[in-house]
Amino acid sequence: MIIGLVLCGLVAVLLFFGIAERVFKSFGVAYWLAFVIVGTLIGCAFIPSFTVGAVQFNVAGFFAPLVFAAVFFVLAGRMGELARAFTVTAVTAALYISVWMLIEPIAFDTVTVIIIGFLCGAVDYLVGKTKIAAMCGIFLGMPIGEVISSAVGMYVYKTPLQFGMPATFDAIILAAVTSIVLFEGIAAIKRFMNNKHRAKLKSTAETANEFDPDEYKKYFDE
Repeated sequence: MIIGLVLCGLVAVLLFFGIAERVFKSFGVAYWLAFVIVGTLIGCAFIPSFTVGAVQFNVAGFFAPLVFAAVFFVLAGRMGELARAFTVTAVTAALYISVWMLIEPIAFDTVTVIIIGFLCGAVDYLVGKTKIAAMCGIFLGMPIGEVISSAVGMYVYKTPLQFGMPATFDAIILAAVTSIVLFEGIAAIKRFMNNKHRAKLKSTAETANEFDPDEYKKYFDE
């Protein structure tokens, strides 16, 4: 869970200095609640996994994302984003299953986490269109994808059922950070281009106002 913890710690630092406050406010999440969310994710990472029957559960990688997914879906409902949120969830789950089943058997967990994290984050940015829809897809779609891929793995490879693997926690946090960075980065580029365009139009208008065609008319009249 090193990748997830490092990213959560970085977000906590940015929140402390007020840099990430605007991002959480765009979700409709209060400043204090943002600290609770990040702190809960960090705290859950230190809770050991436990086994119920034949299934191994991890709090940080399974239960915590489901809880926060419920919170994000409530926010999505208030913003009229439920249909889009469910669509992103389905896309994320399918993408998670595809990548995990194809890459995990031939790659290290770290490589798989990085691929899934960046890929799901980017796809959720493109499909979700809004931050809240993207977060719904990430925090619900990935656990659903893990349950399905784990069930397939048990049936095909006879591997034990694991819901909420540490690698899944890392992938969820990486995907969330990737998606938010894309949203904020593209928005910043658009603002810069718009401001540059407005400045150019203003400069052109000022130049046009300074030019007086009647000033030179007398020379031609003569």
